Amino acid sequence: MSTPQPTVVVYGATGYTGKLVVAELAARSVPLVLAGRSAERLRAVAATLPDGVEAIVEAPIDDHAALQGAAGRGSVVVNCAGPFARTGTAVLRAAAAAGAHYVDTTGEQDWIARVLGEHDAELRAADVAAVPGMGFDYLPGDLLCNVVGAPLGPLRRLDVAYHVEGFGMTRGTQRSALEMLDGRDVVYEDGALKPGGTKPLRASVEFPAPIGRRTVGRYPAGEVVTAPKHLDVRTIAARISTVSIAPGPAAPLVPYATPVVARLLRTPLKGLIDRAIERLPEGPPEDERRAVRWTILVTATAEDGGSSTGVVRGPDIYGLTARTISDAAQALGSGAVTARGGLAPAQAFDARRTLDALADFGVTYEVDGVAGAATAATAGAATTTSRGVSA
Repeated sequence: MSTPQPTVVVYGATGYTGKLVVAELAARSVPLVLAGRSAERLRAVAATLPDGVEAIVEAPIDDHAALQGAAGRGSVVVNCAGPFARTGTAVLRAAAAAGAHYVDTTGEQDWIARVLGEHDAELRAADVAAVPGMGFDYLPGDLLCNVVGAPLGPLRRLDVAYHVEGFGMTRGTQRSALEMLDGRDVVYEDGALKPGGTKPLRASVEFPAPIGRRTVGRYPAGEVVTAPKHLDVRTIAARISTVSIAPGPAAPLVPYATPVVARLLRTPLKGLIDRAIERLPEGPPEDERRAVRWTILVTATAEDGGSSTGVVRGPDIYGLTARTISDAAQALGSGAVTARGGLAPAQAFDARRTLDALADFGVTYEVDGVAGAATAATAGAATTTSRGVSA
């Protein structure tokens, strides 16, 4: 006898990523409730699904009663409505008040820190779990940090570096970027979170072939906040190749431009840019979305001097996000996750098994040159893989 599927409430179901998440969950026959600001737009999304939805709920972000009513229709709330600096608190609190678990697609470091910090007690009191950043930002990196760093024991340092090729941002991602680049980012030094600072970074990272050595800039990555939740680590540095942000001749200028951009985004210019984004395309075409390739490099250095290096690679940032969000929602709704409060991905789910389960999506990883099961399966060395995240 099959176990009934948990009902999942998707808030922000009409956006680019929201529609991908809804389509992925519908393909798994998960009962859905679509929620957002416009009932008309929600009905248009529902009309694209093969089996329809359980309910459509119009719930403006400033209407707590409507948000709680929407959240109460399911056991898990998926928030796809960024930027989360503006929407996260309202949706999270509505989920907690309704007794529903929460998961989101955020790439905003500050919001992740707030979920894991200031909202943790509220979530525990409600006996629910909230896992922010369960998409490409920052599931693969956080899991790899655990796989690489946990066996070494106490860590002196953890270095995380990103390289992305062919990435086209959605309007939602661009709005989140405004929140990420306005100077509120933090770093993890000497066992504590501290303001990120404003000095330009002059550094490079040797990525695995064929990428090679690349100039990098500071990156307000989620792992800075999430990795200390499951690793004993003293310092974490997060970097991103400058060509990931500004391909071409502008790439070398990125480290120097970042402090200037942060100051400008604390002026009325931020609002003007936000309004201009609305006139841009919703997101990349499907062929361009699928063509994206990304690499995350993690190096852990132990207090005793030992070290370990891991690499995870994959395609299709937004498609991967839809996959991992859907996996997480099903796991949370089924009771597979027993921890409560604000959780990093590697706190909620087994790191290695969750990476292994993404092999069929094209995600591969290796540690110290040894392929993980995901890499081996993709190469044809294994015939079966489990689907979904593992608690």
